Amino acid sequence: MIMPFVEPVKKKRLPRRFPIYVLVAIIVLSLIALIVSKATRPSLPFSLSDYEKALRKGEYSRVYTIYNDTRLKRSELAGRSQNETILSLLRDADELIGHIESDAKNRSEDLLTRVFNGTPLTDEEVAYIELDAAIAGATMTSFIEEKTNRYLFGEIDENVYLTFMAEMARVPIFSQEYSQVIEKTESLRQVRELLEGANSAAREGSHYGEAENVRKVLAEPVAADIDHVLMYLEQRMARARQLYYDELMPDIISDVEHFRTYDALLKIKKMDGWFPEDETLRRYEAICLEKTPESILNWNGSVEHIAIKPLIADPDRAFDGDRFEASADRDLLLVSEFQRILEQLYERDYVLVDGRSFVSDDGHARAVPYPEGKKPLCLVLDDFFSSEARVESGIAARLDLDGDGHIIGVVRDHDGTERADRFFTAIGVVEDFIDRHPDFSFNGATGTISVVSMNGLFGYPLTEEQDRHWRDDAINYGFNSLLNTVTDLDVNDAKVRELLSSLSKRNWRIASGSYGRLAMDQATLQSISDDIIKVKESVEPVTGEMNILHYPLGIHVEYDKKKTALLAENGYTVLSGYGTSIYSHQEKGYVYVSKTLLSGQALRNPGVSGVKRYVNAQAVYDHANRP
Repeated sequence: MIMPFVEPVKKKRLPRRFPIYVLVAIIVLSLIALIVSKATRPSLPFSLSDYEKALRKGEYSRVYTIYNDTRLKRSELAGRSQNETILSLLRDADELIGHIESDAKNRSEDLLTRVFNGTPLTDEEVAYIELDAAIAGATMTSFIEEKTNRYLFGEIDENVYLTFMAEMARVPIFSQEYSQVIEKTESLRQVRELLEGANSAAREGSHYGEAENVRKVLAEPVAADIDHVLMYLEQRMARARQLYYDELMPDIISDVEHFRTYDALLKIKKMDGWFPEDETLRRYEAICLEKTPESILNWNGSVEHIAIKPLIADPDRAFDGDRFEASADRDLLLVSEFQRILEQLYERDYVLVDGRSFVSDDGHARAVPYPEGKKPLCLVLDDFFSSEARVESGIAARLDLDGDGHIIGVVRDHDGTERADRFFTAIGVVEDFIDRHPDFSFNGATGTISVVSMNGLFGYPLTEEQDRHWRDDAINYGFNSLLNTVTDLDVNDAKVRELLSSLSKRNWRIASGSYGRLAMDQATLQSISDDIIKVKESVEPVTGEMNILHYPLGIHVEYDKKKTALLAENGYTVLSGYGTSIYSHQEKGYVYVSKTLLSGQALRNPGVSGVKRYVNAQAVYDHANRP
């Protein structure tokens, strides 16, 4: 077959320079990509070196441009998706901004300090301050306000202050506010004079006094003459009120937790209208209003005092015909009798008040607040100590705490077995009665416990001397119950502190009945002084300072002014002995009060003993369990 003639195709060749063109194109595209990438990659408008360069040249306008532009850029970066690049830029921005602000702050403080010390501002410095105010305005304002505060507080001479303020008024940004100070110097002087009371209160640390005095100044027309001074007064009053609030709120909370709602309410009322939106304050106020009687009066006369000695918790042990029976029958009450006494006191409208409510801290008699329709009464648990003779009389050997934290009495039987109950001690009886009859206690009051500490506290020796005395006393009475016992003073100390904490929560006051049950009518001044020293050295480190003394055995020494002066000089602002009628008198540095002892003998002789004004003795007396 004959094929048609086909002309062969000739292949075209690429230009010899084509590779070069391609390479150039790639390079150009890469450069374009690099330029675009660089243009779109986030960065800061200025660096730290830019700022330092502007600062060296004194180009302060550029400094503020750097500051403002960097802050704007930082704000923009903060709104972007965070990656390592953005985070690094934010750190750099913060560093730059921090440098600028720190330098401006230091520069402003140095400049204002020189002005305050008497160096006038140059026109250039006025311009610097005006520019720096955009960065360090808060620092400048704080500096100026501190000088105003010191002037109005009486710490800066008037000429020094006015000269300084005149220079500040030259700065345009401050001119409107501070020129008033120069124009109305007489108003400034008047405010300074009016603030003397507030300044005095502030020096004494009385935030309430300061706040109230500033409030009175604000009520004066002159207070509004100068805007700068008016703002200062308003801020000072608000600051003093807040400080008083911060100081008082822990006390208010503690008062409410310890049932002292009347005290808490008084504190809250002192801040009446100050913090109307404060939810915490309103909540505690509501609690106090609910639990505090609406009508409170002031009792201006002598306050009734009754006393009892430790209760007989085990009548069978007390009245078993031994040598201690007669004294137990004479001096002590049974638990049942004390419970009946509380019932009758309640029915006769007595109300417990605190054992120091009638005397000030410096030993002066004062009125006692109490609920209308009630009669204030102080309860004293007198002659409070443990011994083997008392254990034999059916009295609790020691106090302890139950699982709920209540004080309980622990009775020790002949065989050493211990029995515990809340009603084995007058403390538990009183607390239980108040729990069931809250209105028997005003402001959380319970009573005063007058401790004799020769054998320790609450049945626990705290020193070797106390432990030895208890043991020697037991042997002298013929008891062998302690021969095989070991005393751990550290354990005892911890237990007594636990008991004191529990007693404090229920507002029991701890008073001294002396260290050695000292008969002060027969004691010398030296022996009384020695006894006081023992109390302060071995008891008060645990109990805290005791400022009430109940004369041992109830025998007072009011006729001996040297002895009473010695007691008063040692901090005892209440002294008390036994009596059959209500009585008190004011002496130098203390108040003496008489208290009526309720006992078996007193119940059998209610007229002579004075107990008939409190109770129906025959209804109280436990005929079934007494001899």
